[in-house]
Amino acid sequence: MKWIAMASASAIALTALSAGAAPARPVTTEKSMDVLRPQQIRKSAGRARVTLLAPTVTAAAAPTVEEVGDAESFGRNVTYLGLAQTLSVVILDDCTGSDPTVERCIVQQPAPLVTPFNEAELATVNLPAKATKSLVCFTLTPFISLSWENTGVTPATARFNAAADITIDNEVLDDPALIDPGTGLPFGGSLTVSLSTWSDSHSIQPGAFENKSFQQSRGCIAGIIGKRALVENFGLTETQATQFFKKPMTLHFGARGSVAMSQFTNYFYGIRLYGD
Repeated sequence: MKWIAMASASAIALTALSAGAAPARPVTTEKSMDVLRPQQIRKSAGRARVTLLAPTVTAAAAPTVEEVGDAESFGRNVTYLGLAQTLSVVILDDCTGSDPTVERCIVQQPAPLVTPFNEAELATVNLPAKATKSLVCFTLTPFISLSWENTGVTPATARFNAAADITIDNEVLDDPALIDPGTGLPFGGSLTVSLSTWSDSHSIQPGAFENKSFQQSRGCIAGIIGKRALVENFGLTETQATQFFKKPMTLHFGARGSVAMSQFTNYFYGIRLYGD
């Protein structure tokens, strides 16, 4: 069983307002490697200023994590690593005639029940050894088409959420002494991370019909995986993390989420990879 860094959707906490009480604030949580942890944010907020050196100074020490946030890739050129586009995940009342070579069709639950989906191997990218030095970054664009309809006689909750699951195979993770912090078991050659894409939840009235089409790219922050994340989040040593990027890697792309009150759902995403 692989450890999955779950990417949860934005959650809005609603509370009754009393006299003098501040309104509730939206709380966004994503536990992927791309989003910095609170302790990393505190480091970022307290970073020392980078002082420009006088022209007479010919050499300077490399910047630290506290100064620039990502010391491993600082000053390196971007290296493009390829792209992938997943098969569509389609959710319908009837999957008769669906072609599995171009889509994964799922028969949805009767309204108002939620239909979950979790599809693997929708696309693959093979990276050769030493393709990148310290990180795998990305630009990811989801393509979402939805038709919600409430044929009942009472209001219901229309919803959709989806995340990109990315499994990375790397022979460094074959070491049985390396323990997955999420399961307490050896990695078994791979780890999985998750990137949230889009979510929506709202009330739909009886007789209402809604169409939704959505595309909004997200770009790399800390990346799908990086040397610092391998050390701080997955327990690899500095040497093992360095070797990780010297080995070939295979990235498997999947999708996970759920939908309710939909007459038709189509979800896929494109992703471009780059590194340093």
